[in-house]
Amino acid sequence: MKSFNIYLLFILTIFPLLGCQKPKFSSTQLHNKSYINDFELLQENPNKETSVKITSPKAIIDPTINDIEIYESSIKILNENGIDFQVKSGNATLNNLTNNIRVFNNVNISFLKDSDYNISTNSFDWDLNTSVIDINNPLAINFENTKINATNGFYNIDTSLLKIDNTRFNRKINNSEDVEEYQVEIKSDFAKWFKNDNKLVFTSNEKQVETTIKFLLTK
Repeated sequence: MKSFNIYLLFILTIFPLLGCQKPKFSSTQLHNKSYINDFELLQENPNKETSVKITSPKAIIDPTINDIEIYESSIKILNENGIDFQVKSGNATLNNLTNNIRVFNNVNISFLKDSDYNISTNSFDWDLNTSVIDINNPLAINFENTKINATNGFYNIDTSLLKIDNTRFNRKINNSEDVEEYQVEIKSDFAKWFKNDNKLVFTSNEKQVETTIKFLLTK
């Protein structure tokens, strides 16, 4: 796993900085908490191949527990080619000591090279010192003409590999006239999506992968 350097963009007297960039927001203090407008956090790995940028119109810092509450959060994963994928959610909580972020409330992960590719879930946890996002809730994957449901999963940023458990795959297939001809359903214990190759692999432990093809009557 790759380690990261972190740059927290707020005033030294409010919270300990791990980087030295110019603040990009204003804040006020009330009841030992700091309220921040236009919050921004940038975290880069040492070799500069990947970075994480978290932005929000509003954040609250609680110095007693080292938590940052982030509202309407946007998380962008950047590589040398630009934005790899983006996460949007209603809320997120970042602990500055453990460098762990929990993202929750209508979470949507979009792969920006193709707007038809996205993942929705209730929440996930991510240790920003690692490359693995733990999606510890049921998730729904939407590809072009395809939906996949799973109980949980892991996404490895370095390898662009998504692993999911207890999967149900459904795909609609149309003919050249855009009329639906048949559907494919696959059930498996596990599945892997290789993002770079756009390839799906299904496996099961003690039983075969179940595949059903439903042929539809067409004129």
